[in-house]
Amino acid sequence: MDGIPIHTRQLIELVRNEPMYHWYLTDEDTSFEGVIEAYAKGEPMPIWSGASHDTIWGEPRFNHLFRAFHDSIHMLYDCSFTIDGELKASSIQTELCLKYGFVDLAIIMHIETASQALHFDGDGEFPPQTFTQDRLNEIYGMK
Repeated sequence: MDGIPIHTRQLIELVRNEPMYHWYLTDEDTSFEGVIEAYAKGEPMPIWSGASHDTIWGEPRFNHLFRAFHDSIHMLYDCSFTIDGELKASSIQTELCLKYGFVDLAIIMHIETASQALHFDGDGEFPPQTFTQDRLNEIYGMK
């Protein structure tokens, strides 16, 4: 796993050990409605493959894995796709990360979910792909 960021390796380990709902990649952005519909029917949930380059995860496939894990949290823990639901999902993700001692992953997942949701709630737009790295740079004083 040379070249794969530590937090991405932690994500892989997390999904090996925690329940995840079945999913598949699609080029169509069905938004959260597609995830809810698939889950209600007992079908695999669609995970959008777009906008997955230049993310904190290092490679698109790991961004897809994070999306699938996050949407699984929504479905398996009954978290709505509202600002309150995103904050609840972030809290659950943090607890799961800390269960394994994955502090780096907990911080990144919090930024990727709660912070991005709050940004969207305030601006009405999704933040740029650099959002998480920019927040980490602010937190740790990195340039």
